[in-house]
Amino acid sequence: MPDNHNSSEQQRLLNESKDGENSNDVGTHEDKPMNTVLTATVKSTDGKFHRMLFDAEKNVIEFTLITDSAGRTTEYSMLIGLNEVLAMRGKRIKLRRGLPVNLEPNINSPPNHLYIYLAVKKNKYKWRVREITVIFTTTSEKKLWNEVLHKASKELACRPKNLIIFINPFGGKGKAKQIYERQVKPLFEMAEINCELVLTERANHAFDVVTELAPEKWSSIDGIVSVGGDGLFNEVLCSGVKRAQIEANKDIADINISSLATPPMRFGIIGAGSANSIVSSVHGIDDCPTAAIHIAIGSQCSVDVATVHEGEKLLRISANAISYGWLGDVLRDSERYRCMGPVRYQWSALRTTIRHPKYFGCIKFKLCPNVDPPVEMPKCTQPCKVCESNEKDDVYPYHWTSDFTHLICCVIPCVSPFTPYGLAPFAGVGDGSMDLAASGRISRFANLQFMRKVAMYGGKGLFPLDGNVNVFRVSRFSFTPAKLLRDEAKYADENKQGAWNLDGEILPQPAESPLSFRLHPRLITYFGREMDLTNPSKRRCLCCCKAQKKLSNIIIISTA
Repeated sequence: MPDNHNSSEQQRLLNESKDGENSNDVGTHEDKPMNTVLTATVKSTDGKFHRMLFDAEKNVIEFTLITDSAGRTTEYSMLIGLNEVLAMRGKRIKLRRGLPVNLEPNINSPPNHLYIYLAVKKNKYKWRVREITVIFTTTSEKKLWNEVLHKASKELACRPKNLIIFINPFGGKGKAKQIYERQVKPLFEMAEINCELVLTERANHAFDVVTELAPEKWSSIDGIVSVGGDGLFNEVLCSGVKRAQIEANKDIADINISSLATPPMRFGIIGAGSANSIVSSVHGIDDCPTAAIHIAIGSQCSVDVATVHEGEKLLRISANAISYGWLGDVLRDSERYRCMGPVRYQWSALRTTIRHPKYFGCIKFKLCPNVDPPVEMPKCTQPCKVCESNEKDDVYPYHWTSDFTHLICCVIPCVSPFTPYGLAPFAGVGDGSMDLAASGRISRFANLQFMRKVAMYGGKGLFPLDGNVNVFRVSRFSFTPAKLLRDEAKYADENKQGAWNLDGEILPQPAESPLSFRLHPRLITYFGREMDLTNPSKRRCLCCCKAQKKLSNIIIISTA
């Protein structure tokens, strides 16, 4: 089958399609209402005959192998959802390695050939385009089917029609524009998507463009796509979410607001940066054509978003990782060595490890609903004003005061080249929770062990370090800096504060003000399909999980 990982879902669609065939009249060329099943006898390029069926109500295409000239069909069928079809063409498009390279139609294409371009999985994560050639008996029949399928695909609600695409030509490896022109643009043109291209020229360029969109354009676009790293996506995300709250008359700066308004469009990212954590967490891989195909066919999933507040002021919006301590200092130091490219992170990690920073503070948090309370909270380092006050806090029932080496909060799994199994592999992109990991003061050697386990095995490798790391599933939390917790004169040298790493952007921790973090479940819609992360240990297998058997140049079935 085209996607051998979804065989059960395709079987369900197959059964529904067959039920529809039995309950509806079969359409003909002269009498073809859209709510009927349209059938035809077609041939593949290897000379085998098939029954082709299109259920216009369910938007599925079925190919069934025919055994003889009497028209008897076999049990071998392949079902294709119309939402998986990128394009139908009467003239052939040139593909190379599963991607279009020349959209100019081949003038030598036979007049009775219809070419269907289908999005398929090449392995567990990577998607490419497969060409299916269908040979009709007559040219007029081919033309009819081309018109019917093309019209039906255009009417799919999930399929984007108008996109705004932001490209950061200087971010990451500096190849974002080239990646878009070669790997993304042909796919969007094949899917007949109208794209408005914006090359960012400065910081907050994309933010300003989205904020200043005319109301009619704001309501008409189907998606906003960034071609670059996590920083550009965060800029687009912030502008889209803030604009949605303005349109809905909601105060996003109010951390206690009951709910925020969901932006009307979907968000997408073509990973052309250094880490590409967001796109890797959703698709399992930072492959640019895979992300482009999901955008073109209109895949969608809901993603959690966190807001960062200082008092009554909104500072940032995050949909990735929030970290403080060692990781925050690595990012801040790496900004001085951007000329080194991605290797700057390893260099800054070495420098930060030698300095071995620690920051005194107090984290307060609230667990997600239906999460069991911790059996035993870690003991606070004294003095602890929260313990001394002995007052109950309904907003933040739990707290921990300590010298922290790591504070890491993940809104999504945070897959990247540095954490291939995910920084928080048991988190979901839209599960309504954040995974908060807190590590008190540890030695340089223990910190190296900590980061080695994260890089090699993901967050699941941290659990053997029971005494050093505490993990909580939270809906909100806050961090109070040292200056507000203990005597300034006595601890002046130790009350310095570090910087937060928010989706690859630096946010200094104010010395005299706590920061608060609030999760907004499933706030945005993303071009992608959330992966099953129930068994993170097997996520990096890139082989096909099921064997395939080719019965004809059209039908490929799963044999496992």
